[in-house]
Amino acid sequence: MTRAAAEAVLTPLAGAESIEDALAQALRRVVALTGAAGGLLEFRPPRGAPLTAALGPRRALAVLRDPPALPRHAVRIPVGTVGGIVLLGRGRPPRRGALPPGFGANLARTLEGLWRQQRRLVRMTVLTELTRLLGSRDSRDDVLSAFADGLARLVDFDAIAVLLVDAERDEFTVLDVTARTIPGGVLRDLRLPLERTLLERVVSTGAPVRVDDVAAGSVPAASRATLGARGWRSALLVPLVAQGGVFGAVALTAARHRAFDDDDVESAAELAPPLASAIEQRRLIDDSRWRGEELAALYATSQLITSNLELTSVLDRISSSVTALIGGSGCGIDLFDATRTRLVHAAAHGYKSSEWRTLALPVGEGLMGRCAETGQPIRVDDVRRDPRSARRDVDEREAIRSMLCVPLRVGGTLLGVISAFSTRPAAFSAHHQRVLEAFAEQAGIAIHNAQLFEQSVRGARETRALLEAGRAVTASLDLERTVHVIMEQARTVLGVYSCGIMMRDEHGFLSSVASLDLPEEVVSSVRVREGEGITGVAVAELRPMQSADLWNDPRHRYPELARAQGLRSLLAAPLRVGDRAIGAILVFRRDVHEFSPAEEELLLALADQAAIAVEHARLYERLEARVADRTRELDQQKRFVEVVLETLPLGVFVLDAELAIVRANRAGAGTLGEAPVGKSFLGLLPGALAAEVETFLRRAVASRHVETDEYEVAVGADVQVLRLTAAPLAGATAHVVLLVADVTRAKQVERQMLLTERLTTAGRLAAGVAHELNNPLATVAGCAEALSARLAESGLADRAELTDFRSYLTLIEEEAFRCKEITGSLLQFVREPGDRRTRTDLNVVVHKTIELLSHQSRFAGARFVTELAEDLPMAVVNEGQFRQVFLGVASNGLEAMDGRGRLTIRTRAIRDDIEVEFEDEGPGIPEEIVGRIFDPFFTTQPPGQGTGLGLAIAQGIVADHGGRIEVQSRAAKGSVFRVIVPVERSHDNQRSHDNLRSHDNL
Repeated sequence: MTRAAAEAVLTPLAGAESIEDALAQALRRVVALTGAAGGLLEFRPPRGAPLTAALGPRRALAVLRDPPALPRHAVRIPVGTVGGIVLLGRGRPPRRGALPPGFGANLARTLEGLWRQQRRLVRMTVLTELTRLLGSRDSRDDVLSAFADGLARLVDFDAIAVLLVDAERDEFTVLDVTARTIPGGVLRDLRLPLERTLLERVVSTGAPVRVDDVAAGSVPAASRATLGARGWRSALLVPLVAQGGVFGAVALTAARHRAFDDDDVESAAELAPPLASAIEQRRLIDDSRWRGEELAALYATSQLITSNLELTSVLDRISSSVTALIGGSGCGIDLFDATRTRLVHAAAHGYKSSEWRTLALPVGEGLMGRCAETGQPIRVDDVRRDPRSARRDVDEREAIRSMLCVPLRVGGTLLGVISAFSTRPAAFSAHHQRVLEAFAEQAGIAIHNAQLFEQSVRGARETRALLEAGRAVTASLDLERTVHVIMEQARTVLGVYSCGIMMRDEHGFLSSVASLDLPEEVVSSVRVREGEGITGVAVAELRPMQSADLWNDPRHRYPELARAQGLRSLLAAPLRVGDRAIGAILVFRRDVHEFSPAEEELLLALADQAAIAVEHARLYERLEARVADRTRELDQQKRFVEVVLETLPLGVFVLDAELAIVRANRAGAGTLGEAPVGKSFLGLLPGALAAEVETFLRRAVASRHVETDEYEVAVGADVQVLRLTAAPLAGATAHVVLLVADVTRAKQVERQMLLTERLTTAGRLAAGVAHELNNPLATVAGCAEALSARLAESGLADRAELTDFRSYLTLIEEEAFRCKEITGSLLQFVREPGDRRTRTDLNVVVHKTIELLSHQSRFAGARFVTELAEDLPMAVVNEGQFRQVFLGVASNGLEAMDGRGRLTIRTRAIRDDIEVEFEDEGPGIPEEIVGRIFDPFFTTQPPGQGTGLGLAIAQGIVADHGGRIEVQSRAAKGSVFRVIVPVERSHDNQRSHDNLRSHDNL
């Protein structure tokens, strides 16, 4: 290769876009000029990983970070001290003479120049980016992340941090930049003392400091310990300079020795100024923002002085304004109590728990107590190290590390302390202290004005509470409501947590009877004797008693209850009536508190109102008890009258002047149907009857006398007889009491009794007639018999003219005896059957029944057919009663056929029963009345032709014998009545049955 060819290889490299591009171009030209099959070009930059370009036999080009193993037919040519060329031959190694002498050194200088040029380009790019960030609104963390990313392109380091000096405290803050470049990275910012550190050296010299070995003795002890503990072996610190001098440094660390060289120092030093400008700029911006917020907070506080006088609101707004004013995690305001010996927490902002509400510090104790005692601000960078901190347990729970306490004053009078705290150490500076002091001056004025306003409001509220309590006592006799109002007023005006009432019994014990907040089971468990405990002494001595701390007061009888409910202080005032106390009113707070004399007087005034309410309520209860007793008696009488009215079998209607229903009892609705209030009574009646009833009612109202009348009302197929009795009520309002009685059954019974009386009379008359006929019939029969005997004795019977005479005498005799049998049967039927039951053949009873019916002329056209079982068992019955049953059932069947047709009578034994069946050929019984045929007085016969008692009596007789009557009927096909009685039982069973009947009769 000639020199011209070599120059042709090197000259174009100056225009390469990157070092990787230059390596690829140089290798491609060298391989082409030497005729090699392929090759490698390795470049080792001064700082950074080696780069290798590779070209294969197929002219595939690649840039590698790790060079591959060399093949056997290869020649290596050095490229200065920064790399080398490897050429691959085609079956044998290529010739070294293909490249002119000095080519490797020239290539090395060219590549080094390109490397330095590329680094300058990267440095300019990073500087441009950092310069751009100066005018952006990116946060400080974004600037630090961009700086770390840019510097990493120039310097090889393991970690980067920015150190910011706090000259006021002689400390510096370490900002963990490495964590800020990792999404979700955990920041490990910390504060360290400046003394004996590398940063102290940088601040004093204003020049970078490079440490090749942190373990070297020249490294300050503090830095040596800090860096060594984290495993760093080398470090580089570059100062951050502003107009006021060095305010910090960029710290690069690595885990290897001699990790940084002069070029790294130069690169870091070149990039540090724009970073310092960006940090300083953002500090100025933050300062401007903070000062604006400070002014806004100060202005807002001044607005509070005139715009809001409610103390709680003022305190809350002041505590929340402090955080916005000087930063930090929260703020607390502590004010002197009435004795000015303790600080009580009045407001807080930023606390995690509510325990601060119960904190109270003696003046001189703790940081806030010291501030109140001396009247001077106190600023603590780390409360863990300050021996003046009193409540370290609270500090640990709230993670408080630094605190700033400033006194609150107004007109030279100390009101309390305002305290800002932070979870970061050394969070407050002297500037923050000056700002908070200025803020406290205005806050003191606002708090003092609010306190004055609260005192005036409290006075008005106390007056209003007494008025409300007095109004409750006079306006209501409800003791529970009145006591509740008084307790609510006590809680509101005294600003306490809870309020309760205890009453004294006749044995001298005080028991809790009411509470605003305590559970019922807790209230009922509190009981003390008069003269014991705080409340007992208040009742015994007729004066208020208090306890500022129930948890530590030996007089308190229920310390466990107080702790469980969180009740800390108590004030008890007696309920006085004359020269005695009937109880006490108690108020509780949840903090240690000593009640003022004004609070005692106010509670005593409310207690007097409560005592009056209790006395009034007791008097009212006694009067109410009397009224309740009298009312109870009247209610009982009223209920008795209502029960009587509802249970009366009579319908009772109360009608107004327009005859509208005012009230109706159950019987009335049952008689005439549904009778809603307001409906006209006449609307319950048929049209024709309604006019008559209206006339009747109007007449009763006009006459002012009780009127009674009876009316027939058609209800379906039945006719009801209603007796109406109208009684006008005297008074201004015209009302009528109307009694409605359903006398249908009574009328039926009355008619039936008349009919029965007639039948009885007829029966007695028939019996008398039959008895009287027996004598002449006996005479006729005797004479006929005597004539027949004379004919036989005198021999005249054989005479021709007397041939028929003997047959006539015999006929007269037979007919006379037959008439006697008829009259005897008639006498036996009308005779009282008695109640004796004997073994009876029901077939015989059937024959006797047919014999009686066959002689009646109205049944002359009827035919009797019998189908009687020959082996019919005997039944133990009253023969007369069953003859009456059979006669009634058979008569009904014959009447259904109008005295004509066939009546079939059957008897049979089925298991333990005997059935006597009567089947007629009549029209049958309609289905809708089959279920009513056994009802008393129900009949389908025209009036005067039936009593409606036959089947009812028959059913009763059969049922009394342990049997039943069944009926089957089909329209136009007749009816079948089946009388079923049990067969004769064995002797033992019969005796048991008789004993049972005797027992039932008893």
